[in-house]
Amino acid sequence: MIEATHRPATEADLPILTEIYNDIISEGGFSADLSPYSLAQRQVWFVAHQQAPFIIHVVEIEGLVLGYFYFSPWRSGRAAMRQVAEISYYLAKESRGKGLGRFMLEQAQQIARAADLRYLLAILLDTNIGSRTLLEKSGFTMAGHLPKIADLGEQRCGQLIMLKELAGE
Repeated sequence: MIEATHRPATEADLPILTEIYNDIISEGGFSADLSPYSLAQRQVWFVAHQQAPFIIHVVEIEGLVLGYFYFSPWRSGRAAMRQVAEISYYLAKESRGKGLGRFMLEQAQQIARAADLRYLLAILLDTNIGSRTLLEKSGFTMAGHLPKIADLGEQRCGQLIMLKELAGE
């Protein structure tokens, strides 16, 4: 098998990151966003994720970006939550089911531990069974369920909050 690698994203990656995320939006049931993003909109997001440990990391094979992950502060500005971050991760459709999701979560957890994060949260739609299964296999447990909170237009679904404690592993 070809080895996957990860690295910090650069501005040159922004078009493919936008494409991957917009494709996920168009699939439905995987994102609470309903409309695609422009490059200019994603530029704002990219700039907001330039400080460690909240930088965006791309996952690639042979120089081809296939996905990305990043952390966001949980309850930003609240000192008691400084060791908690939300993890977000996305894979191009054709790259799913090949072990890259597991690779991303493993790399993300190493980065989080090195940054002295103690807990990772993942927030996902309850219709996203693939992601839920991946998180459970990676040691995340259910921390909460907000039923029918997301209005996707033709359907309503809930959000799951999954949690992993990193300390002591």
